[in-house]
Amino acid sequence: MGKRNKVTTRDIAEYTGVSQSSVSMILSNKQNVSFSDETRELVLSAAKKLGYQKPVKKQLSASSKMDKTIVVLTPLLSNGYYATLVHSITEQAGEYGYSVFTVTTMRDAAQEEFYFDMLAGLQLAGAICLYPPTRITKANALAKQIPVVSIGDKPEGCTFDSVELDGRKTGYLMGEYLVGLGHTHITFVSTPIKAKEISRLHRLEGLKAAFEEHGQSQDNILVKTPSIATYRQYPSESSEYMTGFDLALEALKEHTPSTAFVGNNDMTAFGVMAALTQQGYRIPQDYSVAGFDNIHLSSMPNISLTSVEHASILKGKEAVDMIYKKNNKDTRSRGHKYILRLEYEPELIIRKSTGKCRNRSR
Repeated sequence: MGKRNKVTTRDIAEYTGVSQSSVSMILSNKQNVSFSDETRELVLSAAKKLGYQKPVKKQLSASSKMDKTIVVLTPLLSNGYYATLVHSITEQAGEYGYSVFTVTTMRDAAQEEFYFDMLAGLQLAGAICLYPPTRITKANALAKQIPVVSIGDKPEGCTFDSVELDGRKTGYLMGEYLVGLGHTHITFVSTPIKAKEISRLHRLEGLKAAFEEHGQSQDNILVKTPSIATYRQYPSESSEYMTGFDLALEALKEHTPSTAFVGNNDMTAFGVMAALTQQGYRIPQDYSVAGFDNIHLSSMPNISLTSVEHASILKGKEAVDMIYKKNNKDTRSRGHKYILRLEYEPELIIRKSTGKCRNRSR
């Protein structure tokens, strides 16, 4: 074996007769360990005599490349919809040799802006937003540096790629189905509906459009949503579920004329179902319940929630494919900017939580 050029702690251990672990702790000046002055001096003298040099830890500079990394921005991970998307993205990213980092914004605009600013200083493969970003200007600016893809209802004014879903179509499908079952009065239970939450707004608009086109008044759709202050009091991991639970109880206490409840997503609908069951009502004999997103739990036999599927797994894969295409020199547009757009058609998944309208006289 050829002679090693670099002196190691093993060399010093052999020279002094002190164990290698003790040599390492002395040379690194490890705290909370004690050695005699004689042993410490022996090791330090030997290190100097043999020409030992303390290894320098490699640090990533701000300019270090991360061009094989995709950063995913998600509002939260307690909702199975977002967790499914992250799994799909991670699996597809692996096919291209990409790694994935996931950050949660809790739908906080300031937090979102912080991450966009941070990402602007990195050389990434791309970024994926699992919801319509609020800071469009920041997202547009980032898209000039790296591929940016949003998944879901596309906000106005964005100049980045998207795997889209038209929330109005999902709402219309659900509204048309419920009217067909004889439900002329329904309650839409949603987490806070604000201008930036376009998917919630679009689903409600779709419900209203279906009622209007099928001879029912939009006023027959009761909208229940918590105040921002109330919503923030819920634990983040159960905020959607608790919204559905509390607002369904509130509607029942108000003797709602509705015979069906629609959650803005499946997690909210689960809360509605729990509240109805707690109060002794049968689903769907007394009240029908439905949601959106068709997360895996919705198909469980003891839940069996009617929902709207919009290709969650495929959307995650497509988002990664878009990033790969933008980064692939063979397919990159020659000097001409282009925006990729892909839209999936929603599909109504009918299960046991919905049925024909009961007699509202009870």
